[in-house]
Amino acid sequence: MPEIIIEQNKNIINYINMLKLPYSEAIQNHMVLMVSGIITTEGNKNVSRIYSKHTCNRDRSCGSRFLGEYKWSNDYVDHKRINHSLNVVRNSVNEDTAGFLIIDDSLSKKDKSTKKIEGLDFHHSHSDGKPMWSHCVVTSHYKISEYSLPQNFRLYLRKQFFGNKAKKHFKNKQELAMQLIDEFIPVTETTYLLLDAWYTSGKVMLHALRKGYHTIGRIKSNRVIYPGGIKTSVKESSTFISKDETSLVTAGDDTYYVYRYEGKINDLENAVILFCWSKPDLSDKPAFVLSTDVSLTTSEILIYYQNRWDIEVSYRYQKNSLGFDEYQVESLTSIKRFWSMVFMAYTFLELFRVSNKKTLKLDNLGDTIGYFRKQYLVSIAKFAYTCAVKGVTVDAVITKLGMAA
Repeated sequence: MPEIIIEQNKNIINYINMLKLPYSEAIQNHMVLMVSGIITTEGNKNVSRIYSKHTCNRDRSCGSRFLGEYKWSNDYVDHKRINHSLNVVRNSVNEDTAGFLIIDDSLSKKDKSTKKIEGLDFHHSHSDGKPMWSHCVVTSHYKISEYSLPQNFRLYLRKQFFGNKAKKHFKNKQELAMQLIDEFIPVTETTYLLLDAWYTSGKVMLHALRKGYHTIGRIKSNRVIYPGGIKTSVKESSTFISKDETSLVTAGDDTYYVYRYEGKINDLENAVILFCWSKPDLSDKPAFVLSTDVSLTTSEILIYYQNRWDIEVSYRYQKNSLGFDEYQVESLTSIKRFWSMVFMAYTFLELFRVSNKKTLKLDNLGDTIGYFRKQYLVSIAKFAYTCAVKGVTVDAVITKLGMAA
């Protein structure tokens, strides 16, 4: 009786083989099982449930050993995954296509009872409006043409975590963002860095410019500008703008009343800041969008910035569908390796989606996950039929599948 029962594993096996990882067959088989389980397991995705989805007669604790004890580097696996995906994109898009490197952070929230999990701390959650017991992960994401691919991640740890080694090892979130910028290799000549307000500091934007990337990002209302040489904040300046000074701009399905400022800001000698309202009378709270590329039109800036939403969508899929928050391992080594497998699953799904979009009608990652989960159910039916033909009892099949009778 077969140990691995899910037929679509051949797709994941082929994908992992293409990464050309220098690891044993056993380790690569664990990666197949982990990625397959992350994709097809619904509900809670602890290691035991992931392995029970795809194995028979196997000690499921070996999944925990794979994450915590086996000799493999998640940093190297991520490097190979990213390079492979960028090579696929490079061979698929025109050289004049603009790409978007998106950086943000997300909280992986845990119950307060999980005191043994390494690296947890209280981090402010904007959605909850208060500090939450969690890991804080800074991530990068690449949007270009039809592709929307996760890149890499860095775990943000408080300075006190490092003790007397803090000076050497501690990095704040903006420094982690710059590390992600440094390691990124674009596939086309033009790349824009898309940021939320937390990351649009002069330090990050100048760092990006040195790498050849213009920044488009939200800024906070206390950002200083110099209209007519007068120092003021964008919030204060917005109170003096009338509707007649704005232009009606459409970006995607949204329409804004926009005032365009171009000039000096505290961090840069010249940049564009768009003051954006959604109401005709400008009575709502304005949003402020900055671009270091002053050659872009107002419409182009807003259309380009809308691509930042892709990283928010990626967080939603990672957490709601791929179990990014659901690890129950304790060491940072195991946690990072689990995240590496989640990113591998996401990358595999996105590459599969784009290459099979028309034939399988896969419009988004949710469609792709649904496709593999349906294929898993088909494989269960085929497995059960084969067992019946060979005279295997129903109770034996249930036992082999690890299900309760």
